[in-house]
Parts: sequence; structure tokens; C-alpha cells
Amino acid sequence: MIGIRCDANSIIASGHMMRCLTVAKEIVRQGHSVAFFVADEESEGAFRSMAADSFKDSPEAVSVTVLGTRWQDMEGELSALGKELSAKNISVLLVDSYKVTVTYFEKLKELCRVAYFDDLKADIYPVDILINYSGFYEKLGYEEDYKAVTGHDGEPTRLLMGLNYAPLREQFYRAGGADSNTSTCKSEGSQTDSKKDHISILLASGGADAFGMLIGTLKVAEKNGLVGAGNSSGSGTVNEELASVDWHVVVGALCKDAEKIDDFAKANPGIHIHRSVSDMAGLMRVCDLAVCAAGTMLTECAAVGLPVIFYQVADNQKYNVEFFGNTGGMLFSGDVTEAAGGATEVAQNSCRHIKSLMTGRRLKDMRAALSNLTDGRGAIRIAKALLKEYGS
Repeated sequence: MIGIRCDANSIIASGHMMRCLTVAKEIVRQGHSVAFFVADEESEGAFRSMAADSFKDSPEAVSVTVLGTRWQDMEGELSALGKELSAKNISVLLVDSYKVTVTYFEKLKELCRVAYFDDLKADIYPVDILINYSGFYEKLGYEEDYKAVTGHDGEPTRLLMGLNYAPLREQFYRAGGADSNTSTCKSEGSQTDSKKDHISILLASGGADAFGMLIGTLKVAEKNGLVGAGNSSGSGTVNEELASVDWHVVVGALCKDAEKIDDFAKANPGIHIHRSVSDMAGLMRVCDLAVCAAGTMLTECAAVGLPVIFYQVADNQKYNVEFFGNTGGMLFSGDVTEAAGGATEVAQNSCRHIKSLMTGRRLKDMRAALSNLTDGRGAIRIAKALLKEYGS
């Protein structure tokens, strides 16, 4: 059996668990079972909610075990985790947490083969497989630093690097059930040169939206005449000289501002709320532009050719900012944690970018710039690598 160690909660949001579930789905497709291990009941609840749809046809293929530990203290869970790995006969364990240490992996690799999603390169970890699916991995010096590093059986660490290992859900490369590498959002003629055209904007900020960017962006957009359907309904602040705007707002289960966003949407008919989105790729494909944080969603947008205005919410995103900001298909609006005005200043920058994109053909050029950055099949490649370790 393959094991996966990850968490999801109101502090770290759902990104770690989401990508692990995506890999797990590919492992199950290959005829194997997956055992998840989480620290506490909050992560267990998140797992059950997120896994329900992915494994509705094979619920017996996945399980979840609560370790009863603190998600911030990975070394402190080694005893409990070790017992569970032995009891469930886990031969390969995929770990996804920013709280790991070298000692943690030194102990784990005595028990089984270990793979790790490494986004930060905070240290050199003694694992069997190391995964960094960023577009900037070459800058981080992995190949040189891991030349002498070994895993469970003393074999050299295998490096799975680059956007080809981005573990996106199959919806991002199979549009309408058909396998596709080059799916795009709206048709090429969907956003014309007319000043009074229509534009649909996807607004998302992770499962928890820790900096309140959803409601913050909507409020600033309202002040800038970017909320409404091109008429004087709702707030009455729509700028008639601009294109009409529809906002598709993705509200995560852990979002603390959910009620405020609902109230705002009731007063503004151009705002559409989406919860528990099962087909995010489909939603992206009917939008002209996205406004979101510099996380995994940038890679998802690239896979479907959706131009993006994005912002930084964590130090570990700085290279992501540089890479995607240089693709020609995405615009940076600032760092929420450093901006003098915080979320408000970043939201204002985002709105300025939106206005600049509402006329002309720049959105078309941005879509073209995103083509062929990734095929989205990273979860398949990671699953195969884990199963190769399992087979050996």
C-alpha cells in the first residue's frame, strides 16, 4: 500500500491535500490502495469532504488515519506514524508539509521509501524521491546539492523536476472528456475590441483566503466601477465607459469572510458565488481573466490558457512570481504581506490591470503566451514514480 502524509486546515489551507488527492486518484487508477495520515480531526474532516467526489466509485481504495498529533511538530509524530506505517504495511510514503526536518526524514527512511513535495528547498532531505514542479527549479541548484543524497536502500535520490510534474487534476487536460493539451478559455473572438464588451473574471484566493483578498478585491473593484453588469443596477457605481463585468468568486470552505461575500453578492447582480467547485477547469474556461494568489492556481490557469492577475501572499512564492510574471500571460499586482496598504493596495493594483485589459487584444496575446507551458499530467508521472518504488 502507498501512504500519504499531509494536512489541511484554516491556517495552511487545502493546497497540500488537494495535490496529494490528485496523485492518490492516479494511484488508485493503477489498481493500488492509498492510506492517508493526518495530524488531527480538522484535517480528517477536510480529507473526507475533499475526497468524497474523487473516490465515489472506489471508496474502499482510500483510507484516512488520525495520528492525534500537532501538525506543526512533525518530529513529534514519528512514534505514532511509525506504528501506523507498520500496521498498514506501507512501503512508500509521500509527504507533503512545510514543517518537515532532516531528522524527520532520517527516521522515516529507516521504515520505508519516502517521497517529498519540496516547494521551499529549505534543506537537503534524505529521501528516495524529491518533487519540485516549479518552472524555476533550475535556479535552486537541486542537481548539485543532491548528488550524494540517498534514500531508504542507499540508492541516490530521484529528482522529479519542472512543470511536467505539476499534479493537476485531469479536468485540466481533458476538456469535456476528450484528452487535450491545448484547451483554452473562451473562443478567440469572445473578448473583442469594443469598449462596451463583456468580460468575465474569476476571483479566487485559496481555501482559507487568510488575507481577506476576496472581499477586499470586490470592494475596491466596486469603487473603481468594476462591479455590475454594465448598467446602474446594484451599487450604481458601474463605469459605462468600461466593459460590463461579471465576477465569478470561488469561496473556499475555510473562508472567514464567506458571509460578507454573500451579502455583497446579494447587492450586486454581477457577482456569482461558487462553492465546492468540482470542475474548476470548466469554470476557468468560461472566464476571460483570473485574479488570484501566486499558488498552484497559476499552473492550472496556464494549463487552460487563462490570463491572470496575481499577487504574492508568502515568501516561498517569490520565484513563482518571477517565473509566471515573465511568461507574458500573467500580470503581478504586488505582495500582500509587504505592501504599505496591505490587501487594499494590491487590490487597487489588480483593478488597474483589469481596466488596462478591457479593450484591445492584449488578453488574446496573453492567452497565446501561456500555451504549451504545461500539459498538466504531473500527477500521472508522480504516481508512476511512486509505484515504481513500490514495485522495487
